[in-house]
Amino acid sequence: MKLSVVIATYNMQREAPRTLISTLPPLQRELQGIDYEVIVVDNGSPIPLDLSGVNSTDVPVKLVRVDLSDANVSPVFCINSAVETHASGDFLLICIDGARIFSSHLIRRTVDTLKQFPDSFTFVASRHLGREKQMTAVAKGYDQREEDELLMSVDWMSNLDVLWETSVWAGAHGRGNFLSQSESNAFGLSRDLWHANGPYHQGFQRPGGGLCNLEFFERAVGRGGGMNVLLWGEATFHQFHGGAATASNSYFAESLAEYEAATGHAYQTPRYDFLADLGVPYRRMQAVGKYLLE
Repeated sequence: MKLSVVIATYNMQREAPRTLISTLPPLQRELQGIDYEVIVVDNGSPIPLDLSGVNSTDVPVKLVRVDLSDANVSPVFCINSAVETHASGDFLLICIDGARIFSSHLIRRTVDTLKQFPDSFTFVASRHLGREKQMTAVAKGYDQREEDELLMSVDWMSNLDVLWETSVWAGAHGRGNFLSQSESNAFGLSRDLWHANGPYHQGFQRPGGGLCNLEFFERAVGRGGGMNVLLWGEATFHQFHGGAATASNSYFAESLAEYEAATGHAYQTPRYDFLADLGVPYRRMQAVGKYLLE
């Protein structure tokens, strides 16, 4: 099987190279026997994204630039187009926010699950770099300079797992129940399921996509006849970049009206059945388990 990793970016020259490095060896671990490609879609950045400093000899990396004059402020269009036009894999790993660094076994475990259960939908946790959720931290002065200092203080370029100790749970996780979540920034599925369930809803046109990722997640985990698999012990780690969602505490509330207009019903946190894969073959609980219930 071949996996296509699709990552959307906008004005992320600081963040996107870090994210891309985290998707490639040697930071991604246990990649033996895996065939995958990474497609980075630069969605109309005024200064085009430059990835020339990121070298990959083992994994094909394709940078797709959407011209500023053709770009929509919502990422749903560029991701939908990239899946159909540029991704060659029969399986997909979708990352709507290119500022999120991957954990170390995210690709290995996504492939493991989709290979064993081709009709499954996989997802991982979401974390914010820093000591508190970034919507709160930014009001107290948290910025890119502080985050750069934080990343320089840990050796994440040698071991992505150190990011667990320098991050907190994102708002996508329910209070007091981190096994529950309303979206994921790295979800895996077959191309067949992508078509059967439908791509990102094009009714979401706010900057940043509004609640498009929550709507896609809700549809995917609520479908009938398929398995939902949480890859417990994997996550994406959000770098602060002044984006629409994490720069404002009001973004979610302001997006609810668009959600209802697009879907015809009010948003509700989804309830769904899932299996939790503990990553036992890769000793993920031993590596990061102490951070999972904090």
